[in-house]
Amino acid sequence: MLYRVKQFLWAITAPFIPINEEILNKYLSKEEKCLFNKLGTSDKHHSIRVCKDALNIYSNKTNIDEKKLAKIALLHDIGKSEHKLNVIDKSALVILDKFMNGNLIKYSNNKKIDLYYNHPKKSINILKKSNGIYDREFLEAIEKHHYKNVGSNIYLKIIKECDDNN
Repeated sequence: MLYRVKQFLWAITAPFIPINEEILNKYLSKEEKCLFNKLGTSDKHHSIRVCKDALNIYSNKTNIDEKKLAKIALLHDIGKSEHKLNVIDKSALVILDKFMNGNLIKYSNNKKIDLYYNHPKKSINILKKSNGIYDREFLEAIEKHHYKNVGSNIYLKIIKECDDNN
């Protein structure tokens, strides 16, 4: 619960904190920055926090491609750019989902609920339409970052862990 309070505070203070352009310039192409910049401010900050955590924890492992890890972290939620959810919408969806034991998904014909549950797939669709070249491991890490079982994809494991912490 404290984690959700922290998320709420991050979301309401996000408009007053500048976006870290340095990290975007270091890891994203011009087209990827355009995709990233379609996100709402709190989602941009969230993705940057996920990226920083992932890099801090895992960048000195030899089997990890730092640039790939950073790109996945920064782009993992770009599907949320399809429709904007404000902090009240997000909070209500989290509370309703918890209260309904995950059964809120039955109402995914609603755009906000659909976005809440399906933003990873929407992210994949956006990336596939772009000019970027992303391998299976990259796309799987984004598509499945809310799954309980992460399998053997190390990038998925890292992004899930860092996303859950932010």
